[in-house]
Amino acid sequence: MSSSGYDFSQLFHAHTLAFSPGTTFLVTAYNNRIIIRSTSTLSIVRTFQCLLPASTSAAYVIDSLQWSSDSMYLLAYASKVQAVWVFGLTETGDGEGGEMARLGGEVEGLAKVEWGKAGREILAWSDHGLRLTIYDLATGDASCIQYPKSPLNCHTFSPDGRYLAIVERHGGKDHVGVYDAQAGYRLVRHFALQTIDIQSLTWSPCGRYLAAVDSALSYSLHIYSPLGPQLCEFSPNSATFSADSISFDPGLGIRTVSWAPGGRWIALGGWDGKVRIVESDGWRCVAVMSWGGKTGTKETVVWKEPPNWLRETRGHGIVQFDKIATPASFPSTREDVSKSRGGVTQIAFDEEATLLLVRLDTQPHVVHIHSFLPDLTSINPHIKHVASLIMTETVRSAKWSPKTSKLAISSRSGGVYFWDASASWVEEGKENEETQGGLMEGVGIPSRTDFAVHDVVFSPDGKALAICDKEQFCLLYDNEVANVSAVWDHGLAHEGLSEVQEEDEKEFNMISGFSELPSQTFAVRA
Repeated sequence: MSSSGYDFSQLFHAHTLAFSPGTTFLVTAYNNRIIIRSTSTLSIVRTFQCLLPASTSAAYVIDSLQWSSDSMYLLAYASKVQAVWVFGLTETGDGEGGEMARLGGEVEGLAKVEWGKAGREILAWSDHGLRLTIYDLATGDASCIQYPKSPLNCHTFSPDGRYLAIVERHGGKDHVGVYDAQAGYRLVRHFALQTIDIQSLTWSPCGRYLAAVDSALSYSLHIYSPLGPQLCEFSPNSATFSADSISFDPGLGIRTVSWAPGGRWIALGGWDGKVRIVESDGWRCVAVMSWGGKTGTKETVVWKEPPNWLRETRGHGIVQFDKIATPASFPSTREDVSKSRGGVTQIAFDEEATLLLVRLDTQPHVVHIHSFLPDLTSINPHIKHVASLIMTETVRSAKWSPKTSKLAISSRSGGVYFWDASASWVEEGKENEETQGGLMEGVGIPSRTDFAVHDVVFSPDGKALAICDKEQFCLLYDNEVANVSAVWDHGLAHEGLSEVQEEDEKEFNMISGFSELPSQTFAVRA
């Protein structure tokens, strides 16, 4: 992708989608139909249907898709009926819809499913925290882990995927069980936690630590070795809690946690609206980040979305955001104490930990970007408020590219937004001065249908971006990828995207290759 031009695919129906780990394939689900496509051409590879017995009268849609690590198998989950279907990319199962297996959908439903990391295992959480069942597709065997606390945020794999750590509830207390995925999920460690009501468990990227966040009513982080010993409790009572000499009790707990790549630092986003950076060397707080109603320094670059740019460009333009004078005020909402809202909603490091984005519940239209590590070899972070991005609508999602320092943002509008740290602008009269704060652009989606961007999903190689609303999607390609695809004819180029593309029934033949479906993209130029 570059600011000089973007190439969009046609629109297609989809409620949810997922790229394969190698980016070769893109799977989509619309109602109960599964379609696997080639990412580069969007030609249909295979189609399946997720069917339940005729006695099931409930209407349902597929709302989760997951690839196996080798891209050979696919999980499709419908939360409404708590059932999951397993499909093979190169195999056709005996099921009515072509599935190799179907789980759940009966008296005991499935609250959550996901792939294991070691091979062909499916992890399935039953309702009410009764058990976690591990199904091995290779052998047909099944094993159970009793009383998992929650299917949400209470399990984590080691970075190499060999071990699974899961929070269990025994005798009214929190415990962690560590299981060896390469040995049939054999229990290798089991220890009690010093928590009251654990909210999340995360394994550090270096593999040396387990971070356990306690109750939302108390600011408490427990660090454990995967072998069992507690290494630290980080709380207002800790001598290392504050970056200065004065300790302050936030009052409420930790809402979100993010490990920096490498595992040396962990960022804690609290319900108090502050982010604390904790270093693993001594588990001490090295920085406290907070945001008021306006920028705290003139060095921060503030980008603001131009008013009515989508209407004026009719969705066919690329518009640079307005750089406004600092100090600048941020649009904010009053915190609603009657609801579980407030504090830090998102913390995300880029791939190299040189940048850090933060979003706050009380500033739903703003994304704050800070520098973190000066470079990959740096020992100490250098935290600086680099930029703030102000959107007209509420931010729905903000995601880093997996390969570059580019950020993609969606906000329920008819456009998608990009902030690029490596790009720059030149101010009039300051041509020889170095600029910071990156470059922020809005890119209109050239569609004649109603299209409000609810989410963006980068492909694993970073060369394609899926842009999604509730029932449709299109792909935005990196220019190098888009050049291998045919461009729409001149009539469509003038009119924008046509109505949503209806799905062709032709399938991919694993012997003869792709069925001959036209690949169509639409190039938008600045």
